[in-house]
Amino acid sequence: MMTLQLREALPPDSNLLLEFMAGFNQEEGIAFSLEVYRARINAAFQFPQFAKIWLVTANSSPAGYAVLTFTFSFEFGGIQATIDEIYLCFTKRRKGLGTLTLKLLEREAANSGAKALWADISDEKPWLSTFYERAGFKHYPYRPYSKQL
Repeated sequence: MMTLQLREALPPDSNLLLEFMAGFNQEEGIAFSLEVYRARINAAFQFPQFAKIWLVTANSSPAGYAVLTFTFSFEFGGIQATIDEIYLCFTKRRKGLGTLTLKLLEREAANSGAKALWADISDEKPWLSTFYERAGFKHYPYRPYSKQL
C-alpha cells in the first residue's frame, strides 16, 4: 500500500516543481516558459495568503504537485479555496492517489480557513466531473468568465 503525503513546497523545491509543471502544461496543451513559471512559483512563495503549492509524495518519493489559490466570497461565507492544479506523474495514476490527494487538499483548505473548496474542469475532460462528484463536489450553476488584465 502506498503512503501519500502533501508537503508544503519550499523555494529549494522550485526546480522539481518546474519539471512537474512542464509535464502538466504539456499534457494540457498550455504554453510553458521556464522563466514565467519560475516567477509564478516565487510569487506563490511570497504571497501564501493567495496561493499555496504542495509536493505530492508517494512512499516518500515525489509523485506530483498541487496548488490551491484563495479568494473571498460574501455569498459563500468567507475564504474560498480553488484547486488550481493537481498533477501526478503518469506512472502514479490510476492507483487512487488522485482521490487521496483531493482529501488531503480538503484538509489543507479547511486548515487555511476556507469555507468551500472549488475545482474547475475542462470541457475536454468530462471524466473529471465523475472524479469530483465522487468526492462530494457539486456542480454550481454559474459559468465562470475571465478577462486578462
